[in-house]
Amino acid sequence: MGRVLKFLDKNIWLLLMLLSLPSVFSLFARRGYFGVSDDMHVAWLYEMVRVLESGKLPPRFVPDLSFGFGYPLFNFVFPLPFYLGALFYFLGFSLVDSTKIVLAISLLFSSLFMYFLLRKFVNKYTALLGGVIYLYAPYRATDVYVRGAIGESLAFVFLPLIVLSFVNVLNLGRKKNGLRWIGLGSLFIAGLILSHNITAYMFLPFLIVLPVLFKNRKNIFYLVLSFLGGLFLSCYFWIPAIFDSKLVKYDTVFSYFDHFPTLKQLVTPHFGYGASVPGPYDTMSFFIGVPQLVVLFLGLFLFLFNCRVFLQKEKTIFLWALVLFFVSLFMMNYRSSFLWRIIPLLGYFQFPWRFLTLIVFSSSLFLIAFDRLKINKYVFLYLSFVISAVSYYVYFKPSEYLMRGDSYYINRYIPVPQASSEYKKISEEYLRLPVLTQKRPEDVLPVFFGNGFLVDKINDINNLDIRARIFVTDNNGTIVNFRKYDFPGWVVMVDGEKVKHFTGTPYGQISFFVSSGYHDVNIVFKETTRNILLNFISLFSLLVIFTLVFRKGDKGGF
Repeated sequence: MGRVLKFLDKNIWLLLMLLSLPSVFSLFARRGYFGVSDDMHVAWLYEMVRVLESGKLPPRFVPDLSFGFGYPLFNFVFPLPFYLGALFYFLGFSLVDSTKIVLAISLLFSSLFMYFLLRKFVNKYTALLGGVIYLYAPYRATDVYVRGAIGESLAFVFLPLIVLSFVNVLNLGRKKNGLRWIGLGSLFIAGLILSHNITAYMFLPFLIVLPVLFKNRKNIFYLVLSFLGGLFLSCYFWIPAIFDSKLVKYDTVFSYFDHFPTLKQLVTPHFGYGASVPGPYDTMSFFIGVPQLVVLFLGLFLFLFNCRVFLQKEKTIFLWALVLFFVSLFMMNYRSSFLWRIIPLLGYFQFPWRFLTLIVFSSSLFLIAFDRLKINKYVFLYLSFVISAVSYYVYFKPSEYLMRGDSYYINRYIPVPQASSEYKKISEEYLRLPVLTQKRPEDVLPVFFGNGFLVDKINDINNLDIRARIFVTDNNGTIVNFRKYDFPGWVVMVDGEKVKHFTGTPYGQISFFVSSGYHDVNIVFKETTRNILLNFISLFSLLVIFTLVFRKGDKGGF
Protein backbone atom coordinates (compact mmCIF):
# COMPACT_ATOMS: atom_id res chain seq x y z
CA MET A 1 0.00 0.00 0.00
CA GLY A 2 2.84 2.34 0.84
CA ARG A 3 4.40 1.81 -2.57
CA VAL A 4 1.11 2.61 -4.27
CA LEU A 5 0.73 5.86 -2.32
CA LYS A 6 4.32 6.80 -3.06
CA PHE A 7 3.76 6.11 -6.76
CA LEU A 8 0.58 8.21 -6.81
CA ASP A 9 2.37 11.01 -4.98
CA LYS A 10 5.10 10.97 -7.60
CA ASN A 11 2.55 10.79 -10.43
CA ILE A 12 -0.11 13.03 -8.96
CA TRP A 13 -1.98 13.28 -12.26
CA LEU A 14 -2.87 9.60 -11.91
CA LEU A 15 -4.45 10.38 -8.56
CA LEU A 16 -6.41 13.13 -10.30
CA MET A 17 -7.69 10.58 -12.81
CA LEU A 18 -8.85 8.36 -9.94
CA LEU A 19 -10.60 11.32 -8.32
CA SER A 20 -12.24 12.10 -11.67
CA LEU A 21 -13.80 8.66 -12.08
CA PRO A 22 -16.91 9.41 -9.97
CA SER A 23 -17.87 12.10 -12.52
CA VAL A 24 -18.29 9.44 -15.22
CA PHE A 25 -19.51 6.54 -13.07
CA SER A 26 -23.19 7.34 -13.63
CA LEU A 27 -22.67 7.40 -17.39
CA PHE A 28 -21.97 3.67 -17.39
CA ALA A 29 -23.77 2.53 -14.25
CA ARG A 30 -26.61 1.14 -16.36
CA ARG A 31 -27.14 0.22 -19.96
CA GLY A 32 -28.77 2.65 -22.36
CA TYR A 33 -29.18 6.39 -22.08
CA PHE A 34 -30.71 8.50 -19.35
CA GLY A 35 -33.03 11.47 -19.63
CA VAL A 36 -31.40 14.64 -21.02
CA SER A 37 -32.81 17.61 -22.90
CA ASP A 38 -30.48 17.25 -25.92
CA ASP A 39 -31.02 13.56 -26.54
CA MET A 40 -31.37 14.29 -30.26
CA HIS A 41 -27.56 14.23 -30.34
CA VAL A 42 -27.76 10.44 -30.49
CA ALA A 43 -29.75 10.77 -33.71
CA TRP A 44 -27.35 13.40 -35.03
CA LEU A 45 -24.52 10.92 -34.44
CA TYR A 46 -26.50 8.42 -36.50
CA GLU A 47 -26.66 10.99 -39.30
CA MET A 48 -22.91 11.62 -39.04
CA VAL A 49 -22.32 7.89 -39.45
CA ARG A 50 -24.65 7.79 -42.46
CA VAL A 51 -22.80 10.62 -44.20
CA LEU A 52 -19.36 9.18 -43.44
CA GLU A 53 -20.49 5.83 -44.84
CA SER A 54 -21.51 7.62 -48.02
CA GLY A 55 -17.94 8.93 -48.39
CA LYS A 56 -18.85 12.61 -48.08
CA LEU A 57 -15.86 14.38 -46.55
CA PRO A 58 -16.21 16.64 -44.75
CA PRO A 59 -19.83 15.89 -43.77
CA ARG A 60 -22.19 18.79 -44.35
CA PHE A 61 -25.63 17.70 -45.54
CA VAL A 62 -27.38 14.83 -43.73
CA PRO A 63 -30.05 12.76 -45.50
CA ASP A 64 -32.87 11.96 -43.08
CA LEU A 65 -33.93 14.89 -40.89
CA SER A 66 -37.01 17.07 -41.42
CA PHE A 67 -39.28 14.33 -42.81
CA GLY A 68 -36.54 13.11 -45.14
CA PHE A 69 -35.84 16.50 -46.69
CA GLY A 70 -32.42 16.33 -45.06
CA TYR A 71 -30.53 19.26 -43.65
CA PRO A 72 -27.07 20.92 -43.91
CA LEU A 73 -26.60 19.98 -40.25
CA PHE A 74 -22.82 19.78 -40.06
CA ASN A 75 -22.46 22.88 -42.15
CA PHE A 76 -23.65 24.74 -39.03
CA VAL A 77 -23.39 22.38 -36.05
CA PHE A 78 -20.07 21.60 -34.33
CA PRO A 79 -18.79 18.37 -35.90
CA LEU A 80 -15.91 17.21 -33.65
CA PRO A 81 -18.00 15.47 -30.95
CA PHE A 82 -19.75 13.53 -33.69
CA TYR A 83 -16.47 12.67 -35.43
CA LEU A 84 -15.31 11.16 -32.13
CA GLY A 85 -18.63 9.45 -31.57
CA ALA A 86 -18.54 7.97 -35.08
CA LEU A 87 -15.04 6.65 -34.41
CA PHE A 88 -16.26 4.69 -31.40
CA TYR A 89 -19.33 3.54 -33.31
CA PHE A 90 -17.15 2.14 -36.09
CA LEU A 91 -15.10 0.39 -33.38
CA GLY A 92 -18.23 -1.53 -32.43
CA PHE A 93 -19.98 0.54 -29.77
CA SER A 94 -23.63 1.50 -30.02
CA LEU A 95 -24.73 5.05 -30.80
CA VAL A 96 -25.74 5.59 -27.18
CA ASP A 97 -22.52 4.16 -25.77
CA SER A 98 -20.45 6.18 -28.26
CA THR A 99 -22.22 9.34 -27.09
CA LYS A 100 -21.54 8.48 -23.45
CA ILE A 101 -17.87 7.77 -24.18
CA VAL A 102 -17.44 11.22 -25.72
CA LEU A 103 -19.10 12.77 -22.65
CA ALA A 104 -16.75 10.77 -20.41
CA ILE A 105 -13.74 11.97 -22.42
CA SER A 106 -14.89 15.55 -21.98
CA LEU A 107 -15.00 15.15 -18.19
CA LEU A 108 -11.82 13.16 -17.59
CA PHE A 109 -9.49 15.00 -19.93
CA SER A 110 -10.69 18.47 -18.97
CA SER A 111 -9.55 17.96 -15.37
CA LEU A 112 -6.23 16.49 -16.51
CA PHE A 113 -5.45 19.40 -18.82
CA MET A 114 -6.43 21.97 -16.20
CA TYR A 115 -3.89 20.26 -13.93
CA PHE A 116 -1.18 20.64 -16.58
CA LEU A 117 -2.05 24.32 -17.03
CA LEU A 118 -1.94 25.06 -13.31
CA ARG A 119 1.38 23.24 -12.93
CA LYS A 120 2.90 26.15 -14.84
CA PHE A 121 2.08 28.38 -11.86
CA VAL A 122 1.53 26.28 -8.72
CA ASN A 123 2.76 23.12 -7.00
CA LYS A 124 1.33 19.76 -7.92
CA TYR A 125 -1.04 19.54 -4.94
CA THR A 126 -2.61 22.91 -5.66
CA ALA A 127 -2.86 21.92 -9.33
CA LEU A 128 -4.58 18.69 -8.26
CA LEU A 129 -7.20 20.67 -6.37
CA GLY A 130 -7.60 22.97 -9.38
CA GLY A 131 -8.28 20.04 -11.70
CA VAL A 132 -10.89 18.73 -9.27
CA ILE A 133 -12.59 22.13 -8.93
CA TYR A 134 -12.65 22.54 -12.71
CA LEU A 135 -14.30 19.16 -13.14
CA TYR A 136 -16.75 19.12 -10.26
CA ALA A 137 -18.54 22.41 -10.88
CA PRO A 138 -22.34 22.08 -10.82
CA TYR A 139 -22.57 23.45 -14.35
CA ARG A 140 -20.37 20.61 -15.62
CA ALA A 141 -22.90 18.14 -14.20
CA THR A 142 -25.72 20.15 -15.77
CA ASP A 143 -24.03 19.99 -19.16
CA VAL A 144 -23.70 16.20 -19.03
CA TYR A 145 -26.49 14.83 -16.84
CA VAL A 146 -29.23 17.42 -17.41
CA ARG A 147 -28.67 18.88 -20.86
CA GLY A 148 -26.56 16.20 -22.54
CA ALA A 149 -24.71 19.05 -24.25
CA ILE A 150 -21.99 17.00 -25.91
CA GLY A 151 -20.34 19.89 -27.77
CA GLU A 152 -20.22 22.35 -24.91
CA SER A 153 -18.93 19.66 -22.58
CA LEU A 154 -16.13 18.72 -24.98
CA ALA A 155 -15.14 22.39 -25.27
CA PHE A 156 -14.01 22.30 -21.62
CA VAL A 157 -11.13 20.05 -22.73
CA PHE A 158 -9.64 22.68 -25.03
CA LEU A 159 -9.90 25.81 -22.86
CA PRO A 160 -6.94 24.97 -20.56
CA LEU A 161 -4.97 23.53 -23.48
CA ILE A 162 -5.24 26.76 -25.45
CA VAL A 163 -4.06 28.91 -22.54
CA LEU A 164 -1.27 26.42 -21.80
CA SER A 165 -0.05 26.66 -25.39
CA PHE A 166 -0.18 30.47 -25.34
CA VAL A 167 1.79 30.64 -22.09
CA ASN A 168 4.42 28.31 -23.52
CA VAL A 169 4.70 30.26 -26.77
CA LEU A 170 5.05 33.52 -24.86
CA ASN A 171 7.82 32.04 -22.75
CA LEU A 172 9.61 30.08 -25.47
CA GLY A 173 9.00 31.78 -28.79
CA ARG A 174 11.00 29.66 -31.24
CA LYS A 175 13.32 28.27 -28.58
CA LYS A 176 13.27 24.65 -27.46
CA ASN A 177 9.68 23.46 -27.81
CA GLY A 178 8.46 26.81 -29.11
CA LEU A 179 7.58 25.70 -32.64
CA ARG A 180 5.86 22.64 -31.30
CA TRP A 181 3.68 24.76 -29.03
CA ILE A 182 2.83 27.09 -31.91
CA GLY A 183 1.50 24.06 -33.77
CA LEU A 184 -0.23 22.61 -30.71
CA GLY A 185 -1.92 25.93 -30.04
CA SER A 186 -3.32 25.88 -33.56
CA LEU A 187 -4.64 22.35 -33.04
CA PHE A 188 -6.28 23.31 -29.74
CA ILE A 189 -7.93 26.45 -31.15
CA ALA A 190 -9.29 24.46 -34.07
CA GLY A 191 -10.44 21.77 -31.63
CA LEU A 192 -12.42 24.35 -29.64
CA ILE A 193 -14.05 25.81 -32.75
CA LEU A 194 -15.01 22.36 -34.04
CA SER A 195 -16.19 21.23 -30.59
CA HIS A 196 -18.56 24.10 -29.91
CA ASN A 197 -18.54 27.20 -32.08
CA ILE A 198 -20.54 29.19 -29.53
CA THR A 199 -17.97 28.58 -26.79
CA ALA A 200 -15.20 29.49 -29.23
CA TYR A 201 -16.91 32.78 -30.10
CA MET A 202 -17.35 33.42 -26.38
CA PHE A 203 -13.76 32.60 -25.38
CA LEU A 204 -11.44 33.66 -28.21
CA PRO A 205 -11.91 37.45 -27.73
CA PHE A 206 -10.63 37.02 -24.15
CA LEU A 207 -7.73 34.97 -25.47
CA ILE A 208 -6.65 37.86 -27.67
CA VAL A 209 -6.35 40.03 -24.55
CA LEU A 210 -4.02 37.58 -22.79
CA PRO A 211 -0.74 38.33 -24.66
CA VAL A 212 -1.36 42.06 -24.32
CA LEU A 213 -1.21 41.68 -20.53
CA PHE A 214 2.12 39.88 -20.63
CA LYS A 215 5.16 42.15 -20.38
CA ASN A 216 7.15 39.73 -22.52
CA ARG A 217 5.58 40.71 -25.84
CA LYS A 218 8.44 39.86 -28.15
CA ASN A 219 6.83 36.51 -28.95
CA ILE A 220 3.36 37.85 -29.74
CA PHE A 221 4.11 37.33 -33.44
CA TYR A 222 4.30 33.58 -32.80
CA LEU A 223 1.01 33.72 -30.93
CA VAL A 224 -0.56 35.38 -33.95
CA LEU A 225 0.76 32.53 -36.10
CA SER A 226 -0.69 29.99 -33.68
CA PHE A 227 -4.03 31.77 -33.60
CA LEU A 228 -4.20 32.07 -37.39
CA GLY A 229 -3.16 28.44 -37.74
CA GLY A 230 -6.19 27.40 -35.69
CA LEU A 231 -8.50 29.59 -37.78
CA PHE A 232 -7.09 28.25 -41.05
CA LEU A 233 -7.27 24.66 -39.84
CA SER A 234 -10.95 24.98 -38.98
CA CYS A 235 -11.93 27.40 -41.76
CA TYR A 236 -13.60 24.60 -43.76
CA PHE A 237 -16.27 24.69 -41.04
CA TRP A 238 -16.58 28.17 -39.56
CA ILE A 239 -16.52 30.17 -42.79
CA PRO A 240 -19.46 28.27 -44.37
CA ALA A 241 -21.25 28.31 -41.00
CA ILE A 242 -21.10 32.12 -40.94
CA PHE A 243 -21.63 32.98 -44.60
CA ASP A 244 -24.28 30.34 -45.28
CA SER A 245 -26.36 31.51 -42.33
CA LYS A 246 -28.06 33.91 -44.74
CA LEU A 247 -29.46 30.87 -46.56
CA VAL A 248 -31.53 29.83 -43.55
CA LYS A 249 -34.15 31.75 -41.64
CA TYR A 250 -32.95 34.10 -38.92
CA ASP A 251 -34.74 32.64 -35.97
CA THR A 252 -33.92 30.66 -32.87
CA VAL A 253 -35.95 28.32 -30.74
CA PHE A 254 -35.24 30.44 -27.64
CA SER A 255 -34.81 34.17 -27.11
CA TYR A 256 -31.75 35.18 -25.08
CA PHE A 257 -33.75 37.92 -23.36
CA ASP A 258 -35.83 35.32 -21.51
CA HIS A 259 -32.85 33.49 -20.03
CA PHE A 260 -30.74 35.90 -17.99
CA PRO A 261 -30.13 34.23 -14.60
CA THR A 262 -30.47 36.34 -11.49
CA LEU A 263 -27.55 36.90 -9.12
CA LYS A 264 -29.46 34.93 -6.49
CA GLN A 265 -29.64 31.93 -8.81
CA LEU A 266 -25.87 32.03 -9.35
CA VAL A 267 -25.08 31.84 -5.61
CA THR A 268 -27.95 29.65 -4.39
CA PRO A 269 -26.89 26.00 -3.91
CA HIS A 270 -29.75 24.54 -5.89
CA PHE A 271 -29.45 21.71 -8.39
CA GLY A 272 -32.38 20.74 -10.58
CA TYR A 273 -33.14 18.63 -13.61
CA GLY A 274 -35.72 20.90 -15.19
CA ALA A 275 -35.52 23.55 -17.87
CA SER A 276 -34.50 27.16 -18.36
CA VAL A 277 -37.68 29.26 -18.56
CA PRO A 278 -38.44 32.99 -18.78
CA GLY A 279 -38.05 34.77 -15.47
CA PRO A 280 -36.56 33.50 -12.19
CA TYR A 281 -38.63 30.31 -12.21
CA ASP A 282 -36.06 27.97 -13.73
CA THR A 283 -35.95 24.40 -12.52
CA MET A 284 -32.42 24.06 -13.90
CA SER A 285 -29.42 25.02 -11.79
CA PHE A 286 -27.20 28.04 -12.48
CA PHE A 287 -25.28 27.69 -9.23
CA ILE A 288 -21.59 28.59 -9.65
CA GLY A 289 -20.54 26.19 -6.88
CA VAL A 290 -19.23 26.43 -3.31
CA PRO A 291 -15.55 25.59 -4.09
CA GLN A 292 -15.59 27.95 -7.06
CA LEU A 293 -16.93 30.86 -4.99
CA VAL A 294 -14.58 30.12 -2.10
CA VAL A 295 -11.44 30.16 -4.26
CA LEU A 296 -12.68 33.35 -5.92
CA PHE A 297 -13.06 35.36 -2.72
CA LEU A 298 -10.13 33.83 -0.83
CA GLY A 299 -7.93 34.03 -3.91
CA LEU A 300 -8.80 37.70 -4.45
CA PHE A 301 -8.07 38.46 -0.79
CA LEU A 302 -4.73 36.60 -0.85
CA PHE A 303 -3.72 38.19 -4.13
CA LEU A 304 -4.42 41.74 -2.98
CA PHE A 305 -2.45 41.34 0.25
CA ASN A 306 0.43 39.37 -1.25
CA CYS A 307 0.63 40.85 -4.72
CA ARG A 308 4.36 41.66 -4.51
CA VAL A 309 5.39 38.05 -3.87
CA PHE A 310 3.95 36.74 -7.15
CA LEU A 311 5.89 36.45 -10.37
CA GLN A 312 4.78 38.59 -13.29
CA LYS A 313 3.32 35.66 -15.22
CA GLU A 314 1.30 34.61 -12.15
CA LYS A 315 -0.08 38.13 -11.75
CA THR A 316 -0.96 38.27 -15.42
CA ILE A 317 -2.91 35.00 -15.45
CA PHE A 318 -4.68 35.83 -12.19
CA LEU A 319 -5.76 39.27 -13.42
CA TRP A 320 -6.83 37.79 -16.74
CA ALA A 321 -8.93 35.20 -14.89
CA LEU A 322 -10.58 38.00 -12.90
CA VAL A 323 -11.45 39.83 -16.10
CA LEU A 324 -12.81 36.60 -17.56
CA PHE A 325 -14.90 35.93 -14.47
CA PHE A 326 -16.47 39.34 -13.98
CA VAL A 327 -17.08 40.10 -17.66
CA SER A 328 -18.80 36.71 -17.94
CA LEU A 329 -20.80 37.53 -14.81
CA PHE A 330 -21.91 40.80 -16.40
CA MET A 331 -22.82 39.10 -19.69
CA MET A 332 -25.17 36.83 -17.76
CA ASN A 333 -26.95 39.79 -16.20
CA TYR A 334 -29.93 41.45 -17.90
CA ARG A 335 -28.12 44.80 -17.72
CA SER A 336 -25.87 43.56 -20.54
CA SER A 337 -28.84 43.17 -22.91
CA PHE A 338 -27.72 46.21 -24.92
CA LEU A 339 -24.54 44.29 -25.82
CA TRP A 340 -26.57 41.26 -26.80
CA ARG A 341 -28.45 43.46 -29.26
CA ILE A 342 -25.43 45.03 -30.94
CA ILE A 343 -22.71 42.33 -30.96
CA PRO A 344 -23.05 40.28 -34.17
CA LEU A 345 -24.31 36.68 -33.83
CA LEU A 346 -24.50 36.93 -30.03
CA GLY A 347 -28.24 36.27 -30.15
CA TYR A 348 -27.57 32.76 -31.40
CA PHE A 349 -26.15 31.91 -27.96
CA GLN A 350 -29.84 31.67 -26.94
CA PHE A 351 -28.92 31.31 -23.26
CA PRO A 352 -26.79 33.98 -21.52
CA TRP A 353 -26.06 31.46 -18.77
CA ARG A 354 -23.74 29.70 -21.24
CA PHE A 355 -21.13 32.13 -19.89
CA LEU A 356 -20.99 29.82 -16.88
CA THR A 357 -18.48 27.92 -19.01
CA LEU A 358 -15.99 30.77 -18.62
CA ILE A 359 -16.94 31.24 -14.96
CA VAL A 360 -16.04 27.60 -14.28
CA PHE A 361 -12.81 27.87 -16.26
CA SER A 362 -11.59 31.05 -14.58
CA SER A 363 -12.47 29.79 -11.08
CA SER A 364 -9.74 27.15 -11.06
CA LEU A 365 -7.14 29.74 -12.05
CA PHE A 366 -7.76 31.68 -8.81
CA LEU A 367 -5.85 28.92 -7.02
CA ILE A 368 -2.69 30.64 -8.27
CA ALA A 369 -3.07 32.96 -5.28
CA PHE A 370 -2.84 29.99 -2.87
CA ASP A 371 0.55 28.77 -4.03
CA ARG A 372 2.58 31.09 -1.78
CA LEU A 373 0.84 29.80 1.34
CA LYS A 374 2.59 27.13 3.37
CA ILE A 375 -0.32 24.71 3.42
CA ASN A 376 0.25 21.04 4.14
CA LYS A 377 -0.21 18.90 1.05
CA TYR A 378 -2.72 16.72 2.88
CA VAL A 379 -5.10 19.68 3.12
CA PHE A 380 -5.25 19.85 -0.68
CA LEU A 381 -5.58 16.07 -0.93
CA TYR A 382 -8.37 16.05 1.65
CA LEU A 383 -10.27 18.86 -0.06
CA SER A 384 -9.91 17.11 -3.41
CA PHE A 385 -11.39 13.90 -2.01
CA VAL A 386 -14.25 15.75 -0.29
CA ILE A 387 -15.17 17.79 -3.37
CA SER A 388 -15.08 14.67 -5.53
CA ALA A 389 -17.26 12.63 -3.16
CA VAL A 390 -19.80 15.35 -2.36
CA SER A 391 -20.14 16.49 -5.98
CA TYR A 392 -20.74 12.94 -7.16
CA TYR A 393 -23.40 12.43 -4.52
CA VAL A 394 -25.19 15.75 -5.16
CA TYR A 395 -24.65 16.58 -8.84
CA PHE A 396 -23.03 13.97 -11.05
CA LYS A 397 -25.88 11.58 -11.67
CA PRO A 398 -28.99 11.63 -13.85
CA SER A 399 -32.48 12.24 -12.58
CA GLU A 400 -33.56 8.84 -13.90
CA TYR A 401 -32.11 5.94 -15.83
CA LEU A 402 -34.36 5.47 -18.84
CA MET A 403 -32.09 2.75 -20.29
CA ARG A 404 -33.11 3.60 -23.85
CA GLY A 405 -31.08 2.14 -26.68
CA ASP A 406 -30.31 3.24 -30.23
CA SER A 407 -33.65 2.14 -31.64
CA TYR A 408 -35.58 4.56 -29.42
CA TYR A 409 -33.69 7.62 -30.65
CA ILE A 410 -33.71 6.55 -34.29
CA ASN A 411 -37.47 5.98 -34.06
CA ARG A 412 -37.99 9.32 -32.31
CA TYR A 413 -35.78 11.57 -34.42
CA ILE A 414 -35.22 9.83 -37.78
CA PRO A 415 -38.39 9.92 -39.92
CA VAL A 416 -37.07 7.83 -42.83
CA PRO A 417 -38.46 5.61 -44.24
CA GLN A 418 -41.52 6.39 -42.13
CA ALA A 419 -42.19 9.05 -39.52
CA SER A 420 -43.18 7.60 -36.16
CA SER A 421 -45.92 9.07 -34.00
CA GLU A 422 -43.17 10.23 -31.63
CA TYR A 423 -41.44 12.13 -34.41
CA LYS A 424 -44.66 13.81 -35.49
CA LYS A 425 -45.08 15.23 -31.99
CA ILE A 426 -41.80 17.12 -32.26
CA SER A 427 -42.59 20.75 -33.03
CA GLU A 428 -38.96 21.82 -33.30
CA GLU A 429 -35.87 19.98 -34.48
CA TYR A 430 -33.55 22.88 -33.62
CA LEU A 431 -33.13 23.33 -37.38
CA ARG A 432 -33.41 26.76 -38.97
CA LEU A 433 -35.25 26.06 -42.21
CA PRO A 434 -34.03 27.40 -45.58
CA VAL A 435 -35.15 30.97 -46.27
CA LEU A 436 -37.39 29.97 -49.20
CA THR A 437 -39.19 27.27 -47.25
CA GLN A 438 -42.77 28.39 -46.83
CA LYS A 439 -43.72 25.64 -44.42
CA ARG A 440 -42.21 22.66 -42.68
CA PRO A 441 -43.15 19.27 -44.18
CA GLU A 442 -45.88 17.44 -42.32
CA ASP A 443 -45.11 13.90 -43.41
CA VAL A 444 -42.67 11.84 -45.44
CA LEU A 445 -43.24 12.44 -49.15
CA PRO A 446 -41.99 10.20 -51.98
CA VAL A 447 -38.37 10.72 -53.02
CA PHE A 448 -39.65 12.31 -56.24
CA PHE A 449 -43.01 14.05 -56.07
CA GLY A 450 -45.13 16.15 -58.40
CA ASN A 451 -47.44 15.63 -61.38
CA GLY A 452 -46.98 14.43 -64.92
CA PHE A 453 -44.35 11.75 -64.39
CA LEU A 454 -43.88 8.20 -63.13
CA VAL A 455 -40.84 6.76 -61.33
CA ASP A 456 -39.64 3.61 -63.04
CA LYS A 457 -36.91 2.74 -60.51
CA ILE A 458 -34.74 4.35 -57.84
CA ASN A 459 -31.27 3.28 -56.76
CA ASP A 460 -29.35 4.72 -53.84
CA ILE A 461 -25.83 5.53 -54.94
CA ASN A 462 -25.05 5.95 -51.24
CA ASN A 463 -26.93 7.29 -48.23
CA LEU A 464 -27.27 10.73 -49.79
CA ASP A 465 -27.14 10.57 -53.60
CA ILE A 466 -29.82 9.11 -55.87
CA ARG A 467 -29.97 7.57 -59.32
CA ALA A 468 -33.41 7.07 -60.84
CA ARG A 469 -35.23 6.41 -64.10
CA ILE A 470 -38.42 8.38 -64.62
CA PHE A 471 -41.05 8.55 -67.35
CA VAL A 472 -42.59 11.97 -68.02
CA THR A 473 -46.15 11.46 -69.29
CA ASP A 474 -46.87 15.12 -70.02
CA ASN A 475 -46.01 15.93 -73.64
CA ASN A 476 -44.96 19.44 -72.62
CA GLY A 477 -42.62 18.19 -69.92
CA THR A 478 -43.05 18.73 -66.19
CA ILE A 479 -41.44 19.93 -62.98
CA VAL A 480 -39.92 17.13 -60.90
CA ASN A 481 -39.43 17.72 -57.18
CA PHE A 482 -36.70 15.92 -55.27
CA ARG A 483 -37.22 15.39 -51.54
CA LYS A 484 -34.25 17.37 -50.29
CA TYR A 485 -33.88 21.00 -49.27
CA ASP A 486 -32.15 23.03 -51.97
CA PHE A 487 -28.74 24.05 -50.69
CA PRO A 488 -25.43 24.90 -52.40
CA GLY A 489 -23.71 21.69 -53.41
CA TRP A 490 -26.59 19.80 -55.00
CA VAL A 491 -26.04 18.81 -58.64
CA VAL A 492 -28.83 17.50 -60.87
CA MET A 493 -27.99 15.55 -64.01
CA VAL A 494 -30.52 14.34 -66.57
CA ASP A 495 -29.34 11.79 -69.14
CA GLY A 496 -25.74 12.48 -68.19
CA GLU A 497 -25.94 16.28 -68.59
CA LYS A 498 -26.03 18.81 -65.79
CA VAL A 499 -29.29 20.78 -65.71
CA LYS A 500 -30.31 23.87 -63.80
CA HIS A 501 -32.49 23.39 -60.77
CA PHE A 502 -34.34 25.85 -58.55
CA THR A 503 -35.89 26.05 -55.11
CA GLY A 504 -39.42 24.72 -55.26
CA THR A 505 -42.44 25.58 -53.14
CA PRO A 506 -43.75 25.15 -50.54
CA TYR A 507 -40.96 23.18 -48.86
CA GLY A 508 -37.87 24.71 -50.45
CA GLN A 509 -37.15 21.43 -52.20
CA ILE A 510 -34.93 20.79 -55.22
CA SER A 511 -36.99 21.24 -58.39
CA PHE A 512 -36.04 20.88 -62.05
CA PHE A 513 -37.72 20.65 -65.45
CA VAL A 514 -37.72 17.41 -67.45
CA SER A 515 -39.07 16.95 -70.98
CA SER A 516 -41.41 14.12 -71.98
CA GLY A 517 -40.27 10.50 -72.26
CA TYR A 518 -37.86 8.29 -70.31
CA HIS A 519 -34.90 9.92 -68.56
CA ASP A 520 -32.08 8.86 -66.30
CA VAL A 521 -31.80 11.25 -63.35
CA ASN A 522 -28.71 11.44 -61.16
CA ILE A 523 -28.71 13.77 -58.14
CA VAL A 524 -25.59 14.10 -56.00
CA PHE A 525 -24.32 16.38 -53.26
CA LYS A 526 -20.83 17.77 -53.91
CA GLU A 527 -18.58 20.37 -52.39
CA THR A 528 -18.95 23.84 -53.90
CA THR A 529 -15.91 25.57 -55.40
CA ARG A 530 -15.64 27.77 -52.31
CA ASN A 531 -15.78 24.80 -49.97
CA ILE A 532 -13.22 22.86 -52.00
CA LEU A 533 -10.85 25.80 -51.60
CA LEU A 534 -11.54 25.97 -47.86
CA ASN A 535 -11.00 22.22 -47.53
CA PHE A 536 -7.64 22.60 -49.25
CA ILE A 537 -6.64 25.44 -46.92
CA SER A 538 -7.61 23.36 -43.87
CA LEU A 539 -5.76 20.30 -45.16
CA PHE A 540 -2.65 22.31 -46.01
CA SER A 541 -2.77 23.94 -42.58
CA LEU A 542 -3.00 20.52 -40.96
CA LEU A 543 0.13 19.34 -42.79
CA VAL A 544 2.05 22.47 -41.75
CA ILE A 545 0.91 22.13 -38.14
CA PHE A 546 1.84 18.46 -38.01
CA THR A 547 5.27 19.40 -39.35
CA LEU A 548 5.70 21.83 -36.44
CA VAL A 549 4.37 19.44 -33.81
CA PHE A 550 6.41 16.42 -34.89
CA ARG A 551 9.56 18.15 -36.09
CA LYS A 552 12.87 16.65 -35.05
CA GLY A 553 14.70 18.35 -32.23
CA ASP A 554 11.64 19.39 -30.24
CA LYS A 555 11.23 17.16 -27.23
CA GLY A 556 9.14 17.28 -24.15
CA GLY A 557 5.47 17.72 -23.52
CA PHE A 558 3.15 19.27 -21.00
